[in-house]
Amino acid sequence: MVVTQNNPVRCVLFLVLTFFASAGLWLLAEAEFLAWILILVYVGAVMTLFLFVVMMLNIDIESLKGHFMRYLPIGLILVALLTGLQMVAIPVDTFKAQTVGQSNGITHSQLLVQEQATTQVSMSNTEALGSVLYTDYLLAFELAAVILLVAIVSAITLVHRGTVRSKRQDVVKQMMTRPQDRVQLVNMKSEK
Repeated sequence: MVVTQNNPVRCVLFLVLTFFASAGLWLLAEAEFLAWILILVYVGAVMTLFLFVVMMLNIDIESLKGHFMRYLPIGLILVALLTGLQMVAIPVDTFKAQTVGQSNGITHSQLLVQEQATTQVSMSNTEALGSVLYTDYLLAFELAAVILLVAIVSAITLVHRGTVRSKRQDVVKQMMTRPQDRVQLVNMKSEK
């Protein structure tokens, strides 16, 4: 629906729905931290920005309809190619359930007790991600933070660069004016 809608605002709203669905997939994969970050960062910030930009632009919808039909065969070929590559890349037994038979003498209840004991000792996703980020990848994490800080400061300085001919408000000058300086009465002769 993101690529087939004629209205760009609807496309962005369907992209927001896609991000919520992706967050649901992350929750099913027990990666809660990544699901919440996806919702907060992409839906909360990036998609809001996209939505405002799309709404402010004056997009010619009729020209978009012609481009869609023109590039539809190329798009379908690319989708088929990517699907084929994904089917080749995923191993065959990836989605088969691993079952333990009764031959080794372990019952289902003993397996549940062992699984509960291991989950109590193990860390959650967020703790494991934080542990890896702040130990193994500390230099890369700090370098990314410095680069983002430089980008923010650069964007602010570019936006607030003073132009030569800009008119600026001088508050002190406005406050120090007298009423006589503000209004000037002019006597004019009336015309016949």
